[in-house]
Amino acid sequence: MNTQKQGPKRIPLGLNLGIWDRMTTWDQALDIARLADELGYDCLMIPESFGRDGVSLCDRLLAATENINVCFGIANVFSRSPAVLASTAATLDELSGGRFILGLGGSTPNLVEGWHGLEFKAPLARTREAIAICRKIWARDRSPFEGKFFRTGGVKLSFEPLREEIPIWHGAVLDRGLQVCGELADGWVPANLPAECISWGRGILASQAAASGRDIDAVTVAPTFQLLAHDDTEQVLPLAKFGIAMYYGQASSPYAIAAAALGYEEDVQEIQAAYQEGGAEKASAAVSDRLAHSISIAGSVTECRSRIDHLLSERADRVVVTLPAATRAECEPILSGIIPARYQ
Repeated sequence: MNTQKQGPKRIPLGLNLGIWDRMTTWDQALDIARLADELGYDCLMIPESFGRDGVSLCDRLLAATENINVCFGIANVFSRSPAVLASTAATLDELSGGRFILGLGGSTPNLVEGWHGLEFKAPLARTREAIAICRKIWARDRSPFEGKFFRTGGVKLSFEPLREEIPIWHGAVLDRGLQVCGELADGWVPANLPAECISWGRGILASQAAASGRDIDAVTVAPTFQLLAHDDTEQVLPLAKFGIAMYYGQASSPYAIAAAALGYEEDVQEIQAAYQEGGAEKASAAVSDRLAHSISIAGSVTECRSRIDHLLSERADRVVVTLPAATRAECEPILSGIIPARYQ
């Protein structure tokens, strides 16, 4: 499937702007997005949770850039109907000349119930139905759809989409989600997982894709890593450890469950025991350097470039890094410096 705008070949790197207002202004974020575009990065990602509307931000990013793809990473399948997701994606794709990627995921009870006031139930089943309905809408197929959660039919999209196959990337973390991804999605965007997830995930994706009559090459593997570029790693690694403590501290954390299965069971046990005693602050002290280095890309710019080159060699199709600094001037030597020599 076509996963990006046709044109000059892009560098297989992405930039996750993250929760930008914690570290920069929106004007600076747009300047940094333009920088990534000029450098030839393949994609930008913008999240949505308890803050600003992700669709509006995607629109601004697409308007401010010329060639880079923009992924809504990740829209949950509860708060917008499949028809809204599909028409939004088709509109942004048309306005940008085919540069939009729809990221979908099941989200979490905290977001779905605590923020949206909806019941968090059967996220994978809803994801399956949302993907199927989006594809029907982009194909302008008015035939009935009878699902467990959604029943549609009799109407079709009133304009012809620029692309009938707008890419859908899925933020799966556990095995069952990866099975859905391998069966239906065009991309996998794991975040907050050890780098070992790449080979593990590819195995599940390949098996499920084959069972569904698809090729594994139809699924773009685009893991996201926190980028901590600093000559003294000891100065920045605590930032990665605190984030891991936040995501891994609770026993129900899907990230922790996945990491334990990838060889970090003892690490997870220590983090969760410390979290129970003193929350994220105490748990961050229990995060091992090994786990922190696997989940982040930390070190000098040269060391970060070498790590990214290795990750791409390990069959990551894209490596997505988080916003490394607050301004374009600060980001430029980092974002240009981490591009492996073979792509320069």
